[in-house]
Amino acid sequence: MAESNIPDKLTFKRKEVMHLAKVDGRVLDYWEREFTAYVPVVNQSGEKYYSRRDVEVILAIKQWLIQEKRDKGQIRELLLRHFGDTGGMPPPAGSEAATPEALRKIRRGLDEILTLLAKDDKS
Repeated sequence: MAESNIPDKLTFKRKEVMHLAKVDGRVLDYWEREFTAYVPVVNQSGEKYYSRRDVEVILAIKQWLIQEKRDKGQIRELLLRHFGDTGGMPPPAGSEAATPEALRKIRRGLDEILTLLAKDDKS
């Protein structure tokens, strides 16, 4: 997938995601409702922030839906296979070995949470 095109950041504003994925905001909203594989954080002023994983999911959905012309059912299966869920939550603990890469992803996610909490404290 197009993961190499994603800047090395933990969170992305909606406009950044729209630019990276080259899709309209309405498309992001539709995919969010239709596939439930990502859930952006909405701050107090109503701005949506997406995690790196959210961006990876969005780019995967775009590739499968638009470039590979797969149907929604196939995309849901692919999301489950590649991202471990279709409900916006990480797979349950113990469902995969704690490899160094898995631990890096967990750390990235925790850093992302800290960043979001720090942003809320400043508001």
